[in-house]
Amino acid sequence: MVTKTIEENCYRIESNQLDVYSAASLEEDMTNIFQKGVTSLYLDFSNVEEVSSSVLGLLLYKKMIYRKQGVNLYLINVNPQVFKILKILNLNGHLLP
Repeated sequence: MVTKTIEENCYRIESNQLDVYSAASLEEDMTNIFQKGVTSLYLDFSNVEEVSSSVLGLLLYKKMIYRKQGVNLYLINVNPQVFKILKILNLNGHLLP
């Protein structure tokens, strides 16, 4: 579900729909990509068209866990539909660079 891109510390989400069924797989992938010494991780959301509340909760949880370890988590290349959801929920300031 998550693949490394050529940019440093950037990972692309391959699924176009992130829902309650894909949340467990996403959490496992996010745990596996964490590396000590990294200060920022970027998730490329260019393929993501839909995101559920359970995944948004997971992203906020992971951001909190990473922050305690000195790592910032950001979503990049967010499409307009997902951006609108983030903005309505006032999460754009928390998850976008």
